[in-house]
Amino acid sequence: MNKEAFDALFEDRVARRLASLGFAPKGKTLVFFDGCQTLALFRLGGRMSAPGSISHILCFRHSILRDRSEKVPTGFTKEIFDYPYKLRPLEDGGSELIYRPQNLSYHYERLHWEGASEDAVLQKLDRITSNIEDHFLPWAMTLPLTQVRSEIEQHGENAWCERMWIEDYAEHLSLNGS
Repeated sequence: MNKEAFDALFEDRVARRLASLGFAPKGKTLVFFDGCQTLALFRLGGRMSAPGSISHILCFRHSILRDRSEKVPTGFTKEIFDYPYKLRPLEDGGSELIYRPQNLSYHYERLHWEGASEDAVLQKLDRITSNIEDHFLPWAMTLPLTQVRSEIEQHGENAWCERMWIEDYAEHLSLNGS
């Protein structure tokens, strides 16, 4: 399989299906942003890329959180480290969708398409899309702010970004009585 064939399959099996759920392309990233939360499927480049494959990571954040510049962005933020949750889209997460600190580096997935059969590539692309449709998006849309704050407090490393996010959740919850 060549790059053009892979890109066409990705467009058909991932981008189009996710567009029907409200995801929009921002460069090579597919972003769901509803004003309250962002779920973004990042396609990674640079040192994370390799010939004949793509590398990707799925990230989630609430819109009340400040970014690394300590400002609340008004829309989609392109920096992966501005997202508390960094997930691998080929894994469905199951009941283990909890905060895991990845503040200095993160685990991503690599999908090799060169030398793979079309059926094998289609199976992986369909699994990514199904996992986002059936697991990640419903989880993100119903994740309580109190739960995220608690998870960061419980599982965090006391990193400056985690302290900032905990403050953001606490402030929002105190202002909104939740």
